[in-house]
Amino acid sequence: MPRGEGVIHPRQRSGYRGRVRRVELERLGIHLPALPTVVLGALPGDPLWAERLGALGLDVVCSGAAADTAETVARAAAAVPHRPLKALAGDAAALVAAGCRLIESAGPLPEGAYRLSAADGAVAAVSSAAPLAEDLNEVARACVRAARALGAANLWVTAGPGLETLARRAVEAKLVALVEGAHQARLVLAKDQFDLAGP
Repeated sequence: MPRGEGVIHPRQRSGYRGRVRRVELERLGIHLPALPTVVLGALPGDPLWAERLGALGLDVVCSGAAADTAETVARAAAAVPHRPLKALAGDAAALVAAGCRLIESAGPLPEGAYRLSAADGAVAAVSSAAPLAEDLNEVARACVRAARALGAANLWVTAGPGLETLARRAVEAKLVALVEGAHQARLVLAKDQFDLAGP
């Protein structure tokens, strides 16, 4: 997702675009929490990131490849079989045939796949602009602001794109901030709901 197209940057207070198409995701058998965390673009090194992303607590895992193949999708799905898997579009038809239902792509996809693109609402909570990890409290505040404006169910919480340019250790620190910040935001939003319900 290019800057400014469907992306909410942590210090930005408005400019939300698009929404997560929940009904479409559920029709494909993809069930996600409010403010689901996902990496956009590629990750550094070999496309063997799925298990690590699962261990870090991301809601959606990926291989980390710059362009996924049926092989990278199969390996990632085998490594983390109980998490939704996102592929970065290479041959979209081959990815769908391999069972991938969530594909990051600017172009059209075959029937049976959800296109994650700039048309979706997102909070760009973690950026590749600097190697230092974002403060998880700042990530949480950005998520809460965006969720209060558009609704938590309507937003992805994203890292990247461009993380493949950073060192693996820096990327992992950023992803920890992403996951923990999204978790803190969910707690704040749950408290909001509890407070609205009253005694």
